[in-house]
Amino acid sequence: MMAGCLTPGDVIQIIVAVVTAGGIICAFLMNRKQLGIYNKQLKQSFFAEYTRRYQEIILNFPENINDDGFDYDALESGTKDKVLRYMRVYFDLCSEEYHLHCDGSLEEDVWLNWQEWILWAMSRKAFREAWERVGKGTYYNGDFGRWMEGIAHGGGE
Repeated sequence: MMAGCLTPGDVIQIIVAVVTAGGIICAFLMNRKQLGIYNKQLKQSFFAEYTRRYQEIILNFPENINDDGFDYDALESGTKDKVLRYMRVYFDLCSEEYHLHCDGSLEEDVWLNWQEWILWAMSRKAFREAWERVGKGTYYNGDFGRWMEGIAHGGGE
């Protein structure tokens, strides 16, 4: 036999190696695509859960909660307690969102959306007063507490 000539066995081994490499590449690409789809679904599910929690809180507030003249002291005792309890839950949710942002677990556009709503809510008298009544009395990580204090007292973002 001449040196440099391939035997039929060599050709078969090369073909098997090429087909195997192609299969591995295809499997890698498919797994990568599936992982991308899974990550997108996970993010959508995560966002939907936070949206559901937010909606549940908002549905338990009086209709006039955003009015400039809203007055906690004018509410009946049981209603006042319920509203302030849900305000505490709202601030807890905001705290979670803030910390997810700070540790890099949120995409920036999601955080900017949530932050916009927090800033808007805190521009309302009822939310600022609730922060003074229940937010300050609840332990929150110092960074979130300082951030909310800045918002509540006109310090902005």
